[in-house]
Amino acid sequence: MATRLTTLLVIVIVGATFVAGLIVGAQRDDANGPVDLIIVNGKVYPGGGANLQEAIAVRGNQILRVGSNREVKRLRRAQTVVLDAHGASVLPGFNDTDVELLHGALTLEQLDLTPVDTTDELTSELRLHAEKYPTRPWLLGRNGEAAVLETANAPARRILDAAVPDRPVFITSDDGQIAWANSKALEAAGITRMTRNPRSGFVVKDRRTGEPTGVLRQAAVDIVTRGLPKPTEAEKIAALRAAIEEAQKSGVTSVHSASGSDEELELLDQIRQQGELGLRVYASIAVSPSVTEAAVVELDKLKQQFPDDPALKMGGVMVRCPCSSAQLERAIALLEGHGWTVMVDTANGADVHSAVDALSRTATAATRERRNRIDDSLLNGNQARILSGSGWPAAPLDPREALADADQAPGDLRNAIDAYTAHAAYASYDEHRKGTLAKGMLADIVILSNDILDSEVDAVDETAVTVTIFDGKVVYQRPTTTTSND
Repeated sequence: MATRLTTLLVIVIVGATFVAGLIVGAQRDDANGPVDLIIVNGKVYPGGGANLQEAIAVRGNQILRVGSNREVKRLRRAQTVVLDAHGASVLPGFNDTDVELLHGALTLEQLDLTPVDTTDELTSELRLHAEKYPTRPWLLGRNGEAAVLETANAPARRILDAAVPDRPVFITSDDGQIAWANSKALEAAGITRMTRNPRSGFVVKDRRTGEPTGVLRQAAVDIVTRGLPKPTEAEKIAALRAAIEEAQKSGVTSVHSASGSDEELELLDQIRQQGELGLRVYASIAVSPSVTEAAVVELDKLKQQFPDDPALKMGGVMVRCPCSSAQLERAIALLEGHGWTVMVDTANGADVHSAVDALSRTATAATRERRNRIDDSLLNGNQARILSGSGWPAAPLDPREALADADQAPGDLRNAIDAYTAHAAYASYDEHRKGTLAKGMLADIVILSNDILDSEVDAVDETAVTVTIFDGKVVYQRPTTTTSND
């Protein structure tokens, strides 16, 4: 009996020593070696409903620890960069699930008409834009207010000619369904009083003279668009670099981008090979509901060229409606049979019903766990997760607008943050490496100027991004933010 008790006691002691060794070893792993960056004095929301913390430590491109100021400060070394959040929110890097990256990049140098509410403001902004860019052959504007551009019998041509008479001017609404063109733009596009309306479009003409007024609707917009100067490959890459910087200023470290071809992927890959892709991209290709087996086989080759990678990968196919239920069901079954995640971009309520029905009827076609999307909702079995995306360039690339729309109760705002971080990472099968702040996760972090989770303060509208950290490196920082090694 005594021998048995002695044996059990030895086992307990050895086991306890082993566990203690593991704990000490883990602590030693944290404490020894370089700690490149720490964030202190923050209201750190790790995401996914986790409790608030105070500080984060980063080693290389991964998070080393999330915890209290005391726990993290003891990891500081001589070379450690220290960022003081001054009590403001510290969040996972934002992940915008609805952008057209290349298209948006090419619009950055266009005049953004989002704040314009009147024709007087429009002409004033155009004059300033023309003075700023005196050598541009065309002046382009985007996101025009529909209420302004859709004014009945608007003398658009005359208004734009008065603002800029010496070169073509072409401005479009945020949905691209209506545009204004001045005389030079109409002339360049070959639009005259003899021009016939295209199918599903209108060249608006003066009832008295028959001359085009400069207002173009729906398919008629394409008449001018087709003749716009085509950017070179170098200009496209430069535009993408500018778009990446724009994203970083907004705290966006990842995007889900839809493109009509593989061109965007190829250009981003060039930037990645140069070690300068400061934005994680989950790419998808847009297809019609009538997509064929041969087309999907070609898509398969593209996925093999851009497999799972934390920086750039091909993973989704966006089916753009309007479409019939039968047509959509066939497309989803075909795509899922090849292992593709399907995103359905609906045009109306009927499309939503068709998409839900089609996804339910094709459940057996999937070759892996389904994470399909209908617009901004992720469907996974019986569960649905809300995703957040700007729709850029149709809307500003700024998550604060979506967060400000959320109720200011802490729970609702946390859900809105999760939609822009944890849920977005889950949608691209990346939840194991990004979307939340935890040990071993990629160090994509944003520091804001206020504590937006303070329910007593309506802080979202007044909040700015002070620091964006991507892959463990500070890629954007406002001048007022203090960085030190003191």
